[in-house]
Parts: sequence; C-alpha cells; structure tokens
Amino acid sequence: MPERKVPHRRRLAIDDIAGHSRYIAESNLDSALRILDAIEATVEMLCQYPEAGGVVPITRPEAKGLRAKLVNGFGDYVVLYFVTAETIDITRVIRGGQEIDQIALQSR
Repeated sequence: MPERKVPHRRRLAIDDIAGHSRYIAESNLDSALRILDAIEATVEMLCQYPEAGGVVPITRPEAKGLRAKLVNGFGDYVVLYFVTAETIDITRVIRGGQEIDQIALQSR
C-alpha cells in the first residue's frame, strides 16, 4: 500500500470551498454539507492515491505538474492539485466550466 501524503490546502482552495458551500447552502443546506464531505473524501483519497487525478494540459510554467480530480458525487466540481514528496497541495476547487488557464494558482 502506498504511503499516505499529507493534504495542504492553499488559501485560494479554502476560499473556493467556502464559496461553493455558501452558494449551495442558499438553496439547499443538505447539499452544501454533502459537497463539503465529498470534497474532503476526494482529498483524502488523493492523499492515498495521488495519481488518481489526471495531468492538466496547461502551458503556464507555474502550473507544470498540475493535476485534476472530479469531486466524487459532484462531477461539476474539480480539485486542482500538485503532488509533492510529502503532500497533496490543493491549489483550487473549481466548477467544471471555469477556464483553468484564467484562474490564479499561487496563493499559499
């Protein structure tokens, strides 16, 4: 069994998660709680299986090695992350329609 990596959530990812759950809670509190659980379950799975997400075809130098994994049960949401020696570095959690080339990735 592979060694588990530690999750690291960048400030932008934390803000994304809060924003998505807040938006969903406006119309359905249960769904908002479910997406929070689903995001956390996806991150935990990535900590165990970091290669589960696919490499994002992007040419921005700061995005080299960026990977993406759909949030389990919420296919419109995507976890963007880098794999490091010790961590799963969660950079953003976006809606599927957002242009990856246009979003910021660097906030720590």
